[in-house]
Amino acid sequence: MSFAVSMQNISKRFGMVQALDNVSFEVQAGTIHALVGENGAGKTTLIRALYGAMMPDDGSILIGGKTVKFRNSADAIGHRIGMVSQHYGIIGELTNLENLVLGSEGSAILNKVAMQARATELATSMGFEFDWDAESSTLGPAGGQKLEILKLLWRDSQIMILDEPTAMLSPQDSEALFVSLKQLAEKGATVIVVTHRVAEVFQHCKRVTVLRGGIKIADHNVDDVTPNQLAEEIVGGAVMERPQPVSSSKSSVRLKIDQLSVRGEKGDMAVRNLNLEVKMGQLVGIAGVDGNGQRELFHALIGVTRPISGTFSFDGSQWDSESSRTRITEGLRIIPEDRHEEGIIEDWSLLDSAALGLQRLPAFKNLSKGTKKQAPSMAEMFDTKFGRLSDEIASLSGGNQQRFVAGRALSLDAQLILAFQPARGLDLNSTTKVYNEIRRVCQAGACAIVVSFDLDELLDFCDRIVVMAHGELYEPQTEVARDRAAIGRLMVGAG
Repeated sequence: MSFAVSMQNISKRFGMVQALDNVSFEVQAGTIHALVGENGAGKTTLIRALYGAMMPDDGSILIGGKTVKFRNSADAIGHRIGMVSQHYGIIGELTNLENLVLGSEGSAILNKVAMQARATELATSMGFEFDWDAESSTLGPAGGQKLEILKLLWRDSQIMILDEPTAMLSPQDSEALFVSLKQLAEKGATVIVVTHRVAEVFQHCKRVTVLRGGIKIADHNVDDVTPNQLAEEIVGGAVMERPQPVSSSKSSVRLKIDQLSVRGEKGDMAVRNLNLEVKMGQLVGIAGVDGNGQRELFHALIGVTRPISGTFSFDGSQWDSESSRTRITEGLRIIPEDRHEEGIIEDWSLLDSAALGLQRLPAFKNLSKGTKKQAPSMAEMFDTKFGRLSDEIASLSGGNQQRFVAGRALSLDAQLILAFQPARGLDLNSTTKVYNEIRRVCQAGACAIVVSFDLDELLDFCDRIVVMAHGELYEPQTEVARDRAAIGRLMVGAG
């Protein structure tokens, strides 16, 4: 059997954390191979070692049967290895052509005509089209992903590592991406896909490797394993059942948004004449490709941004003219998109963090007593792992920070929950727990809006799904209300 990649007995420790423990990882040439596992399983550390971005403590790497030792990523690129990370390395102010060749120009004098001819040839071979003179800031997530793949081809990469490549794509764009990857594999390229989407493994990959806690748990031909077995290997036990959607058709409206328009940071119209009603008990999911107004809508509802027109009310109270303080007092609770920027102060303790944003509620009238009473229950709600409540929240892992922030939002009489990627960085069972708790609070009379770029997550957990595209809101017809393909078409404006 021909292995394009053979990593043998790789170990890596960061301080007290054993990120990889004697992991072996082998990938056949000309195949798409999935690497799966929860956050903290060791996936990123393993692929960084393969890409030369990190030196393992022990073990060996063979490329095409020959032992190599990478001191840096340039060494890996020299062995025709390329990687596309979750966060694209595209500079928006540069043109598409400039981004394509950046870092691999070859000389100080560039022949733009020749570069553009080769770029067009590569793009055409993949079925892509680009305006090479346009700034890359005009690209959407799918366009950015395609440009990153072309960068690998420009460097003649034969081993391609893609880290969560479909995280920000619509279902249609995800399918198109894998068509391109299969095309590359058929031509002899070796593709390693890091993904948390089990369905993608079964639809598009030949083999799958499972990591958990820095240890290799399993290697399978995809045809030899079931989705449920793979999910249990990922989480290390039984996967929690996901609740069935509930109908709120007879419930009263709590949140009413009428003709709301909001400008984005660059002065563009990010939200356009949006109308939405959310009823008591309802968990509404907003699907859409990133950058279609979801962020600006939430900022307006929270009170960070003032809308330029339109109104919204909660239980009949005109919240668009009220302060964020009043909205929180009346039951607004937030799981923010970026916990570091909007949800925590890193050098605050868990005790102090319990009151952050909620400090004016009656529970914190006596701040010291309030934090000592509330912090433990907020941490326990989603099994946050911590040393002492007096420890800085920065001492927690990213997933445990997310658990604490979610626990804080769902405590203390939540009435309207705004959750932006609430399960970010969480494992399958923790994700289910977060959504189960949102549902429990809703069943007690609250309502919730959740934004997630993972459509399958919304389909699994939400009672109703609407779509934001180009700042406008669309709702699928009743007969296709939970149809993945129909929702996907609305996400790309083709509904």
